[in-house]
Amino acid sequence: MVQSVAGLAAKAVNEGRGDELVWVDNGGGDLEKWYARLITQQPELARPGALEPWDLVDRYVKQGIIKGYILYRRDQSKGESHTSRPGMDCSANVASSLAGILDGIMVDETLEREAKAHGLKLLLDVRGKSQPWCLQTYRDQFNRRMICLQDPRVPHVRDLAIAHKVFTAFGSDESIPAAMAWLEPLSPILGWNCGDEFANTDLSTRYGHIQTATDWCLNLPVLMAGTEKVNLPRARGFDPRTIDWNDAHSAIAFVDTDGDNVQWLLGNFFGNASYWANPERGTIPFGWSCCFDQLAQLCPQAIEYALETRTTNDWFIEWGGGYYYPDRFGRQRTNRWELLARHARRTWELMKRTNSRIIGFNFSQVDSPEAHQACEVFAGQTDGLLAIFAFQYAPYEGGAGKVFWVRDRNGVEVPVMTARYSIWEHANRRARAGTPAKVAREIRQTTDGTAPAQPPRQDWVIAHVWSYFKYSPDTDENAENLPQEAAEAHGGVRGYSPVVWCAERLPAGVRVVNPEELAWRIRMQHDPAQTKRLVDQFQ
Repeated sequence: MVQSVAGLAAKAVNEGRGDELVWVDNGGGDLEKWYARLITQQPELARPGALEPWDLVDRYVKQGIIKGYILYRRDQSKGESHTSRPGMDCSANVASSLAGILDGIMVDETLEREAKAHGLKLLLDVRGKSQPWCLQTYRDQFNRRMICLQDPRVPHVRDLAIAHKVFTAFGSDESIPAAMAWLEPLSPILGWNCGDEFANTDLSTRYGHIQTATDWCLNLPVLMAGTEKVNLPRARGFDPRTIDWNDAHSAIAFVDTDGDNVQWLLGNFFGNASYWANPERGTIPFGWSCCFDQLAQLCPQAIEYALETRTTNDWFIEWGGGYYYPDRFGRQRTNRWELLARHARRTWELMKRTNSRIIGFNFSQVDSPEAHQACEVFAGQTDGLLAIFAFQYAPYEGGAGKVFWVRDRNGVEVPVMTARYSIWEHANRRARAGTPAKVAREIRQTTDGTAPAQPPRQDWVIAHVWSYFKYSPDTDENAENLPQEAAEAHGGVRGYSPVVWCAERLPAGVRVVNPEELAWRIRMQHDPAQTKRLVDQFQ
């Protein structure tokens, strides 16, 4: 119910009928950190104080923002949240979808008596109504530039969906592919659906949409208010004039995964000791994949914090400008490459605002002709893109470190650098993948096997952020693996520290460098004349 109240208040602000937004207290964490920063930056904002839910309802009834209530039945199906469960009752999603259209709050049937006691009238009873019925009946009244995928028993992100009159659904019924086809291309997908990750993302990808991974987000209408007027901080870039070009060492860069996960970077990334709050952070040069393009629109305070607290060894890579597979983008549309070019232009404009110079792409087939064309299309809309870091959905290291070249809008060649190695739990059976110890050994063998007449190796490692490992100084490469369930209780560690373990096992002949330095070194190997001109022009 509270999410629907917050959504209707935000809708009224969007429409010029109100001037108040609702912040829902979540008990601390990074979200409260962003809110505190917002209030500090805008001291003119009045805060009337905390209100109880029904007092909030009364407040907005008096202002004409709430017209009544929509009655639904709480889902009681058995199983974990965010999974497909037999017998799911999705009437909460129907109520959420219609709240912004009817200006009604969502009321579970167990609260109906209290709603009536507060003088609310029943606008619609959606118990027993399905998601396909909802889309078919109200299609013409929904916003065609966004949909929301959310478990009917989870309240998160509904405030933003309601504020924008967005159709909300979950599961595998026919309403979701129908909505994907009906949406205008390049629409963001709020939330996250259950089921197979690739299948879900491929569905939105093929229709030319962008997944945001926001199903645990809260208070987005407050955090994103006025962001279009914010002057974003600019990240410090790497100066290629500091490179010792006579250094003949092989180089390796490490980059983490999942930076396109908005809810993670807004929620518990910065305060988590596995990641940004790791006391070892700064030990080695490291590339943090990120979603600065989306945070610029949703929560600039998170970008500010990242740049204020970075060490000299922390570097950022924009992770796709959202989650999609570029080689499959817009396959269901007749103008797929035009759509990708449009997305590239708006992504690049946001990247320039934060001085992001590298983008990472997740391909279904990293070495396919469509992947090459997607990179050509994307790079062709940029002017100053330093590199594209490419990896494959499965396996991440499928590109084997190959590099191919595309051109930006000025004709300057841009490297597309595929991941050669991946740090991933229980993956030692695969070549170039597995525990930190195994990956370190394979890096060592590759560099040792490089003939003196050949140029030094320039590769990168993608490190899976959810894989747990257990520290072991032994030579047994399987000793770092452990069961993933309850891994922390058994000494499991994930994120930044396992990468440090890998780096510490590398020989002196291999230098760990940041992703931007790696890109410059690859450029110099490929085309010294062009690269020297770019270095001379560097500002």
